[in-house]
Amino acid sequence: MRKRRIGKAKSRMYAEQAIQPARSKRLYLRMNTSDMAYLKFILEGYDNLAYLSTIDRYGGIAQCVFTAGQEREARDFLHSMQNEGLDFEIIDPAVLQP
Repeated sequence: MRKRRIGKAKSRMYAEQAIQPARSKRLYLRMNTSDMAYLKFILEGYDNLAYLSTIDRYGGIAQCVFTAGQEREARDFLHSMQNEGLDFEIIDPAVLQP
């Protein structure tokens, strides 16, 4: 893919921001380890909404990664899963720091 040249009147910072993709955001979840696979399976059915990865399988910590523009949709999905009976809580990432 050829990068588009931006004229000298534009700053270098502007050029770097134009090429950078949007950053992802993360939510950390504490849940039963037996429910992690189920949530991951259901989340895969929602194309490109988010993905779930396990941080600590013994402690039941998972991270949900999504694009910055889809934060509301990801939170709505997680709240709908809680309403359907899946037991988990969204935790602060500062709790994970040793």
